[in-house]
Amino acid sequence: MENIYSNTIPIKSLCDEVEKILNIRYKLIASDLKNSITVIKDHISVLRDDLYVIIEHPYVDKTYRDTYYSYFASKKDNYPRNTIRLSFFSKKFNTLDFRNSENTCEIESNYYGFIVIRPTFPNVIGRSIIDPLAFNSNDIEICRVNYHSTANALKLNVSGFPHSSQDGEMITCAETTVWSIMEYFGTKYPEYTPVLPSKVNQVLGRFSFERLVPSKGLTAGQISFALRELGFGVKIYSANAYKQDFLKLLRTYVESGIPIVGVIQNDKGIGHALNIVGRKSIQQKDIDELNISTCLKNNVKVYDFADLDTEYVFIDDNYPPYRIANLRQPTSYYSNPRWAGCTITNFIVPLYPKTYLEAGEAKNISLSLIESLNIIKNKSIVVKTFLASSRSFKHEIALNKTFQNDAKELLISTPMPKFIWVTEISTKDLIKENKSEGLLILDATEPKKAGLIVGLLENYYLAINLNNIKQIKLSLQSFLNYKNNLK
Repeated sequence: MENIYSNTIPIKSLCDEVEKILNIRYKLIASDLKNSITVIKDHISVLRDDLYVIIEHPYVDKTYRDTYYSYFASKKDNYPRNTIRLSFFSKKFNTLDFRNSENTCEIESNYYGFIVIRPTFPNVIGRSIIDPLAFNSNDIEICRVNYHSTANALKLNVSGFPHSSQDGEMITCAETTVWSIMEYFGTKYPEYTPVLPSKVNQVLGRFSFERLVPSKGLTAGQISFALRELGFGVKIYSANAYKQDFLKLLRTYVESGIPIVGVIQNDKGIGHALNIVGRKSIQQKDIDELNISTCLKNNVKVYDFADLDTEYVFIDDNYPPYRIANLRQPTSYYSNPRWAGCTITNFIVPLYPKTYLEAGEAKNISLSLIESLNIIKNKSIVVKTFLASSRSFKHEIALNKTFQNDAKELLISTPMPKFIWVTEISTKDLIKENKSEGLLILDATEPKKAGLIVGLLENYYLAINLNNIKQIKLSLQSFLNYKNNLK
């Protein structure tokens, strides 16, 4: 049996070292070797140049093994079963450091994740989880999951979003988007399970009238079907149907910490699916540039946080993770002119199945309540609406030191469903400090009525009591916004 090779090198030497391994292990023809190294070089070019890499091979990767036994093993050409794993650190550690328990905390704090190099030449970038801190540009807030891995036999954790490139045959962009969403939710929540590529194809086989391997990609309907079969209550939004509200709804779901599938197209024949998982950190100038969204009858001017036209974070299997672009120009980081002019035509939201109140209705209900309650008058406010689990929301409220104790206990003691829509009410000055001065909480499981659970408006605590709104006077101060969705 072959022993595992392990070597620690600076990232600047990575491509040379991997080229030697590929040459010796796989005896590639010159063009495959050159093209594979180019792919790796492009992929790591966005990473910090002060990183160190542990190269380990042969490595058994569960995702590649699944596609190997499902497809590649049956081909005439001989495809190897094993892969190479690259583990990234911000500090150099030797083998003895990994064998000393006193170093474990330091090693983990300097661990930035891994990339699997699979033998599907030249499309060699396989399963990966990389912390955004490993990148040259990392001023972003994203959906994150804490992922368990190993390096040099030591168990480690990394925080990031799952990524993989296409292999060109069994998995294309649509399969990688479904896989990465299931990897994210399945790792983060016990209600879901990570799935392998063969499972995605098995699920889609019940929807398709022709074979799915080799893959020709999937339609928005097929992606939606797959996610529904895998346990989600799926909602599809079309740019043609939702017009000017389309991108506002997309931003609202991203602000809810939900990785969504964006479907992009142009008039040159390009069709592509990718994940939208976060946005760039909001700057003060972004807030200053907000325009009034609507005016309510009690002389309240409303600015909508979802109107912020900032750049968003894409997981695109044609590029390294965390590509940044404006939603109106989602392929601006592409150099190929064929990709120019792409727009997001549809997006697909994987929701908890019992989440019946959708984003647009939640936003409308919140504005209607602000108007009908007639408590806020003669002022300008900024509203930010997002979906959250009541458990996470109450946990963060309980630890929020800026919340007045009376208001905190009233919120925590209020019965809530599993998921809630929250509208934070702030001002331009307060939101620059990540603060709000009020909020409304709606029942996300209630599709047919206003569903107000509780509210904090202008020093009043509001709650539904036998279909009447009960008011309790408070001395409420501004408080820090909820920050658990994007990190």
